Amino acid sequence: MEDTTLAILADAKVIEAFMSRFTESDGCWTWNGSSRPTGHGHFKYKGLRIAAYRAAYAIFKGPIPDGLVIDHICHNPKCVNPDHLRAVTQKQNMENRSGAHKNSKSGIRGVMWDKKSSKWTVAVRHYGKRYYGGLFTDIRQAEAAAIDLRNRLFTCNTGDQETSLAA
Repeated sequence: MEDTTLAILADAKVIEAFMSRFTESDGCWTWNGSSRPTGHGHFKYKGLRIAAYRAAYAIFKGPIPDGLVIDHICHNPKCVNPDHLRAVTQKQNMENRSGAHKNSKSGIRGVMWDKKSSKWTVAVRHYGKRYYGGLFTDIRQAEAAAIDLRNRLFTCNTGDQETSLAA
């Protein structure tokens, strides 16, 4: 975050206004101000557009370290609860994504239909390398294998780790 943004966030009026723009529910602090099409909240101050979740991190935890982005542990882009935010690398942020890509045929992250074998195949990308997780006739077994593979490879996949603990 730029030094000018940090200086703005030190302004008591900005912090007061920030604190009045969210509501608490289910542990999240849901931003009620303006938001982008992605759902991420933002506000303007003296011509600068400030991401609400980045402001929350800076206000409650301090400056965002260079080269890091802010990850929503809760997967809620409108959440500004500092306990749900962490500074991570862009790769770690992508590890913690929830759900499959929009163009996924299976609807399950890391599970694809293999026409040749007529089975579900599991594959996960990690640092540019594709890791194979097996072929499955049952989609739920394929999903479990994809979660297990991500848990072995990734460090910031909170949703997968919680799914594994619940099983």
